[in-house]
Amino acid sequence: MVLRKLSTVLVYHREMIKTFPELSAVRQTAIITAIATIASFVLAAILHYIFVGIGREFWNGVTFAFVIPWAISVPLGWYLARQNEKLIRLTNRLRETRGHLQDMNKALQHKASFDGLTGLANREHFLDLFDKRRQDHQNNMLMIIDADHFKNINDSYGHPVGDKALILFSAVFKRILRKDDLVGRIGGEEFGVLLPDTSRAEGEMIGEMIRYEIENTLFEPQEGLSHRITISIGMTAVLPHEERALPMRNADSALFEAKRRGRNQCVLYSPGMREKPRPFYEAGNMMGPVAIRA
Repeated sequence: MVLRKLSTVLVYHREMIKTFPELSAVRQTAIITAIATIASFVLAAILHYIFVGIGREFWNGVTFAFVIPWAISVPLGWYLARQNEKLIRLTNRLRETRGHLQDMNKALQHKASFDGLTGLANREHFLDLFDKRRQDHQNNMLMIIDADHFKNINDSYGHPVGDKALILFSAVFKRILRKDDLVGRIGGEEFGVLLPDTSRAEGEMIGEMIRYEIENTLFEPQEGLSHRITISIGMTAVLPHEERALPMRNADSALFEAKRRGRNQCVLYSPGMREKPRPFYEAGNMMGPVAIRA
């Protein structure tokens, strides 16, 4: 029974100690003063009784033992309580500042990793995730998607309308692609998609679903005016540990083949497929050797 009461008292005092810093300065001062006064009173009474006994001097000594701690504890306790309040306010401000800095850091990291217009991963972040995720599966498919005649949209209706088209593309990707698929904006109107753990047949099916959905999505550059938008898709298989440049080049070649065949289609890369020509190379073929004069 005694142990149970003692345990209850200890628990109560432990909870008091936890909540003490949250009390007002007045209450903290009162508690500190009361503790000091009671301790001084009890200690003085015990010592006086042991060495002097009980008499007139006993009550005088006990009275001083009761009054003096009040005179010392009240101003001292008030000062310490005020300092404690300042320390708590400073701690709270530091905690708020730290949380604000963490939020700013997260926002900066997000801004550095994702495209501000579409909300998709930007080129650098896409390539980083591409290198990591393709290593988890033996069968992966890479798609490079490019909007057809996108320059005509910007030239005819303005860049804000072109931005709306890019947002439309990203909405379609998010709606059709699976949870583990990776999509990013890797160029102006060019997007990259990694389909992990996906066969060629499954990849072609997903690519066709995306192509069909965009072609049949209503796009209105102006109110009451519809514009048909289409995409071309180049696709290739991706092995876990091959050099990144190889699947990117193969998908780009398949994309060029889709453009060459008339656009608005999904083409799977096959060995020997013609690579996308470079402007300097094409100019050399059309105009003959280029002479460089000093």
